[in-house]
Amino acid sequence: MAGVIDTIAVVQLRRLIFRGTKGQSYMYIQELEHEEDEDPKSVYIIVFWEGARTREKIENICRSFGESVNLPPLAEIDNKLKEQEKAIEDGKNVFEETRRQLREQLIAFDKIEDDEDRTSSTIYIYKMFMAKEKALYQNLNMMK
Repeated sequence: MAGVIDTIAVVQLRRLIFRGTKGQSYMYIQELEHEEDEDPKSVYIIVFWEGARTREKIENICRSFGESVNLPPLAEIDNKLKEQEKAIEDGKNVFEETRRQLREQLIAFDKIEDDEDRTSSTIYIYKMFMAKEKALYQNLNMMK
């Protein structure tokens, strides 16, 4: 079981978990970095022997402090980590491919290969044209 809790409620949660499980659980807590104007938060992870009654007690206690998440069994964590690493790698590949294709599209639009003597790009010329048009219409809108 894992979740996020206000740092000031950590002692109370730790005490309730200890009493509810009769000391048969381990609780790891780490404080999160926060801005000066935010309330300090902490992340907790509770490890316990699997049992329906114990799980129900811990879920009820954690629910009273806010949202919590059921973590997968320890045997499945390696598989879940590998799945997440693969998803991150796939996301990076999609990002790089999109970036490459966008660069190719801009080069094709700019027609850099066709004219080597040119000093400015087509994109820059269009950008300047749009800035001129915008300024023109802003001034026209001020007239009565």
